[in-house]
Amino acid sequence: MSSIESKRVQYRKYLERAGVIDALSKALIKLYEEQNKPDDAIRFVRKFMCESCPDDDQFDMMKADLDEANKTIARLEQELERLRSQIKKTPEEIAELLEEGFKSLTEDEEYNNSLLRKYLTREVLDEYMMTTTAAPTEANLFDCIQSGTTHHDSSCGVYAADADSYDVFTKLFDPVIRDYHGQLENESDILQKETDWGNVDEIENLDPERKYILSARIRTARNLEGYPYFPKLREKQYIEIEEKVRSAAEGLDGELTGAYYTMGEIEPDIQREMVARHILFKRGDEYLTTAGCYRFWPTGRGIFHNPAETFLIWVNEEDHLRIISMAKCGDLGDVYNRLVTGITELEKSLQFARHPRYGNLTACPTNLGTTLRASVHIRLPLLSAQEDKLKAMADELSLQIRGTGGEHTQIEDGVMDISNRRRLGFSEFELVKSLQEGIVALIAAEEELEAGGGED
Repeated sequence: MSSIESKRVQYRKYLERAGVIDALSKALIKLYEEQNKPDDAIRFVRKFMCESCPDDDQFDMMKADLDEANKTIARLEQELERLRSQIKKTPEEIAELLEEGFKSLTEDEEYNNSLLRKYLTREVLDEYMMTTTAAPTEANLFDCIQSGTTHHDSSCGVYAADADSYDVFTKLFDPVIRDYHGQLENESDILQKETDWGNVDEIENLDPERKYILSARIRTARNLEGYPYFPKLREKQYIEIEEKVRSAAEGLDGELTGAYYTMGEIEPDIQREMVARHILFKRGDEYLTTAGCYRFWPTGRGIFHNPAETFLIWVNEEDHLRIISMAKCGDLGDVYNRLVTGITELEKSLQFARHPRYGNLTACPTNLGTTLRASVHIRLPLLSAQEDKLKAMADELSLQIRGTGGEHTQIEDGVMDISNRRRLGFSEFELVKSLQEGIVALIAAEEELEAGGGED
């Protein structure tokens, strides 16, 4: 039995256990017995199955009430955040929070593998207990680690509150960065090369016949010079960043020409639909929530995109900008060329933060360097059925494999998301080129399995 047939059988059993099939059967029998068949059969069935269910007018009214309530909640959340931002903790209060967080983190025997726990030693904590970054941000260590001391299962647990955090708290950030990016043996002071887009013509269409690849996507992150990152961004700064990015984006031309939409003006239903199509971001990640990522939501957030939805800019999602190029095919060359053009044009009017050692700076140290993640959604049913072989090839090719629903999701029906695992220590061109070579190798392996009837 194929995986699809198996899922169908399991789903039918679930519907039977839940009484759904029985209820539908009774409703359809009732409809059959009606002498005067109603014009709206669906409404008849719905009314039969739920006598107390609201009719269409009532439903619309309830939905309007819910939307209004959500707007009120959002307004109150913003006001609460404004009030919180006016409360400045004393050095003694910060020290107490750091001590409590450190104790909780180091005494947790269940979750003990985060990079924060590994490198936040007693000595490091004591050294930075009263340290802050430069004014006007004045970020402290707790601003950077509050998420990791709350969520001990976080693999990293550290976020930079501003660009200075990387240098002021370097005894924590540097080993975390080197460990995560596989640079522990690298003694160089410069871990990231200068930006090098290479020869874009060398990146090709990986699946001209559209047999395997469903879509290709490359995203990069950027932060504006002179602004803190989300743990310390003020409401006014969110708005300033949005206006600067909007102005720069609306100056793009050619296939990049598009429009900017501020989050607060996008209807909730449209937001949900855009999120489902992976072209808009949403809030809700618990690690980012604790770190302060969604303060003043939706102020200062929004999206720019061209009509074809192949070039997008997310504003103030996690970093100030997430720049995305995508296509519903395997033409990685087209996607890469569009990304390079877009970033090059944006750099003419926006100054992005860059570190002499780490390259392009991001709030999360796991993303810095090139900040580039190139990926494809690809269907490889035979290879995905051989998990050990797939994992071995991915490790050898420095690829990350996960489900298309994002991190920690499973591969379904042979469709997976494959991307470059590395971010720092290589040029942008090298990373995209390595993904290209890896995808070519995986497709070749799938073709060999097809030729062999699914066997090695």
